[in-house]
Amino acid sequence: MNLVFDRQALEEQWTAAASEVLETMFFTGVEWEVLDPEPAEPGSRIGAALEFHGACAGRLALSLEREAAESLANSFFGGPGEDGPEEDCRSVMAGLTNMVCGAMLSHLDKKSIFCLDSPQPLAALVEMSGDIEKNLRLEVGLLRLAFSLEGAEQA
Repeated sequence: MNLVFDRQALEEQWTAAASEVLETMFFTGVEWEVLDPEPAEPGSRIGAALEFHGACAGRLALSLEREAAESLANSFFGGPGEDGPEEDCRSVMAGLTNMVCGAMLSHLDKKSIFCLDSPQPLAALVEMSGDIEKNLRLEVGLLRLAFSLEGAEQA
């Protein structure tokens, strides 16, 4: 299937999907888009990525400052979890990546079926890149999103 997506619409939908998930599941909101974030120190961010398949295929990666990930984990779990802050952060980033991807794909095409692979942790030194990259300032820190679509044309 050859799908055509408008790049600006995709960027707006990713922002809307991320905002929706963050507000409803993590009780935090997107304050604004950051155009050129400062380079991050190695190991200062935690992230996850997943691939999806169906009407189109692609990849979504998210990363967040560690302190911000801990804040989201505490909001999501209602306090520190039993497994410690590092595992809480990994779990929250995997869940956030899964939820944002699912929300976005349902906005893209309500009639198609997509399969999401399990989110995988990003290595601390991996640079995120994608066809569309967004940096969103949250109440708790800076969220980076990198999205790539395969098998789809961007208008």
